[in-house]
Amino acid sequence: MRAVSADLPYFSEMLAGLKKHFGLDSFRHGQAEVISNVISGRNAVVVMPTGAGKSLCYQLPAMLLDGVTVVVSPLIALMQDQVDSLQARGIAATYINSTLSDSERANRQQRMRQGEYKLVYVAPERFRSEGFINALQEARLALYAIDEAHCISQWGHDFRPDYAMLGQVRKRLRPPRTVALTATATPEVRDDIVRVLLMKDPQVSVAGFDRPNLFLEVATVTGDADKRALCVSLAEEGSGVVYCNTRKQAEVIHEHLVKEDVPAVLYHAGMEDDARRKAQEAFMSKPNSVAVATNAFGMGIDKPDIRFVAHAGIPKAVEAYYQEIGRAGRDGNPSRAVLLFNHADVFTQERLIQGNHPPETLFVDLWNVLRNMDTFDRGVHLLAGQVGASEFEVSAALKILERQGAISRAGRGEGRYGITVQPSGMLHQPRSAEAKALLTALNSGASPGVKQTMELYLLSRKCGLDEERVRHALTLLERSAIVTVQRPFSGRSISVLKHDSWSQLGVDLSRLREQERNALLLLKRMTDYAYTKRCRRAFVLRYFGEEVPFSQSCGSCDVCVGPKLIARPAKAASAVSNVRALPEKYSALAAEELKRWRRELSQDLGVPSFIIFNDATLFALAAALPTTKEEFLAVKGTGESRWERFGPRISQICLMARASGDEPQVAAFVPRRRVRR
Repeated sequence: MRAVSADLPYFSEMLAGLKKHFGLDSFRHGQAEVISNVISGRNAVVVMPTGAGKSLCYQLPAMLLDGVTVVVSPLIALMQDQVDSLQARGIAATYINSTLSDSERANRQQRMRQGEYKLVYVAPERFRSEGFINALQEARLALYAIDEAHCISQWGHDFRPDYAMLGQVRKRLRPPRTVALTATATPEVRDDIVRVLLMKDPQVSVAGFDRPNLFLEVATVTGDADKRALCVSLAEEGSGVVYCNTRKQAEVIHEHLVKEDVPAVLYHAGMEDDARRKAQEAFMSKPNSVAVATNAFGMGIDKPDIRFVAHAGIPKAVEAYYQEIGRAGRDGNPSRAVLLFNHADVFTQERLIQGNHPPETLFVDLWNVLRNMDTFDRGVHLLAGQVGASEFEVSAALKILERQGAISRAGRGEGRYGITVQPSGMLHQPRSAEAKALLTALNSGASPGVKQTMELYLLSRKCGLDEERVRHALTLLERSAIVTVQRPFSGRSISVLKHDSWSQLGVDLSRLREQERNALLLLKRMTDYAYTKRCRRAFVLRYFGEEVPFSQSCGSCDVCVGPKLIARPAKAASAVSNVRALPEKYSALAAEELKRWRRELSQDLGVPSFIIFNDATLFALAAALPTTKEEFLAVKGTGESRWERFGPRISQICLMARASGDEPQVAAFVPRRRVRR
């Protein structure tokens, strides 16, 4: 606790409340100033990294103020964890979200009106309910807290449209004080938060980003084999997390670690809820466990002895990266944050960004399929096949159409189960208590051989089990041939609300294009971090608005003290490999100009020349002399993202070569030679 804290307003009450409600004797850096300002009635924007204690900045004021604190949180699992933790401390807290039945939501809203809760957690979507807003207006609202507030800003790496309406909600509720909290807000995002929330002169607090015990390093790798080998080396240091950009990459690295006898668990959004829960429990309980995961993993994870966080692919933004590496070394002991960097991963992220912001032509094709029907319930994969696009792109477009009111989508797995108790199955009794309870409920509803149709929540209510246990019990009964089950459509059915032509629909894609530009800019900043030749610690602190000099050595990054992790070259797959020969004929003029352009660009970007185009692709371009997008993409080693970035300049060079008399070659390469090593 710093000496200056004692001079803050309400400090003695804060310290007493800290001890009484949370069992702590002192505040972390930056907490006391924020809490004092909030209790004093001033609005605040709080930027603290993961693990620095943001939650206390609204939880302690909630206990000291007269009335209820409503906390906006983006993840249901996270709000449930927070409420469980508060209730364990004897604090009157609850959540109101879509997991509750209508009657239970109404009950909790009524108790909120009556002042029975100190903290109420809700998702931003809850404010779509007029009934909830009315209930909150009738309650005594003491504090309006917005967690993960970077979701408000289109400059943020995780923009969510429902967060954008929280300023209008604040205008209606008129809370006496508001606090917005995030771990990942740059100055631009902070300005956006203040603007969207309609705040006037809030206290802006940026603290806790300096983590001297966290060693920052970027290890350049040549491919996936290097990444797998380095993950094994890191696992020797203790418990850690390996973040992957795709589920497939996570599965491959996890399999490799297990083969190397590393106690690794796998975690990604494509796994069943029960499998993810077991993986998280195993990671938390085993001292040397390693979690291989996508960015779905981490919210609410508080394991103090994580010794390393590695990224097997470049994250989409510095904010996301720093939030994830902040899970290492929370016990204060030395830990490592390693980015396993290959520039090809940047192109992968660019493609993901472009896929998440599809072009207007895809929207037109998609709408022409949907507008002539009332409902589509055959799955996104079939819809994607009909328009010739990826499921990823189609899912992104559907979100936009839903937001614009052109379609509505049911929840995943909504619908009725068709269940028939088999007459022969009556001869067998299940051993599981859950299966017995469900079978008893089914037998009370209809005779054997008669199909019953029922939604999952009604089945749950009828047999007294939660929905997850009902699913498990159904599976057990089905495997034992006691029942047959017809499950509802597992995806999300699409209801078409309008049938106008695309031009009449009036969908505005300007915001989508702006978001795409912002996302590409955030990725560029993350790439700058990977390539920086100056102190990485200073780079991060300056990025988040803390002024520090680049001149002095921090002692906590590879730039200042040298690398700790050396990338080992991947082993050759076999003694025989294919080597691509250069084209027999190509434009010498184009080749010289392309090499000069590539050399200058590599110097400007600070990347090796081969990252832009390798020699084989460069000479293929000099042979094909493409001047249109179609001709460019026909050359092996190019792609959409490279056309967007480099196409105009390459077209100019090729036009110049053609004008000088060089002819494009149809075949860019001679047949490959097999070379023995």
